Amino acid sequence: MESFFSKDYFQLFNFPAVYDIDRDALTQRYRDMQGLIHPDRFVNATEKERRMSVQLTALINEAYNVLKSPLARARYLLQQRGVDIDDSVTSKDIAFLTEQIELRERLEEARQGSNPGRALMKLAGELQKRLMGLQLALEDAFLDESPDALEKAHRLYDEMQFISRLNDELDEIEDALN
Repeated sequence: MESFFSKDYFQLFNFPAVYDIDRDALTQRYRDMQGLIHPDRFVNATEKERRMSVQLTALINEAYNVLKSPLARARYLLQQRGVDIDDSVTSKDIAFLTEQIELRERLEEARQGSNPGRALMKLAGELQKRLMGLQLALEDAFLDESPDALEKAHRLYDEMQFISRLNDELDEIEDALN
C-alpha cells in the first residue's frame, strides 16, 4: 500500500497524464480501488494497516475528485508541468478582461430582466458551449509540445475558471428564483 503514496493522481488510477481521460473508466477504477482499500475491509488488521487504509482512501478520493473535474484536472496538469497558478492574479489579457465585464453585465441584465428564467437559461446554454470549447482547446494545448503550449493552456485554464464561476453564480441565481 505504501507505494501508492508516491504516485501522482494519474499513476494512481493507471492513466496517462493527459487532459482527455475516459471518465467512465476513471469511475470504474475508483470503485474497484475503494472496494480493495476501504477501511471497513481492515477492521481486523493492525493499527498501522488501518491507518494506511484511511490515508489511502483519502488520497484516492482526492485524486478521483481532481481527475473527474475538467477544471481541477487542468489545474493539476499545469501544476504537474511546473506552472505556478495564483488565483489572486488577474489576467493581463485586455480582451478577456473586457469579455468578463460583458458577461457579468449580461448575467445582471438577465437576472433583472422581464423574463429572468428564459434569459438565464439562454446564457447558461452559451456558457456550457463555451466550457465545452475550452475543454477541447485545453485538450489540444496539453497535447501540443511547442514552447508556448503551457502558457496557452494556462490562459485557457484561467478562462475556464472564470466561465465555471460565472456558471455557478448563474445556477445560484436560478435557484433563488425558483
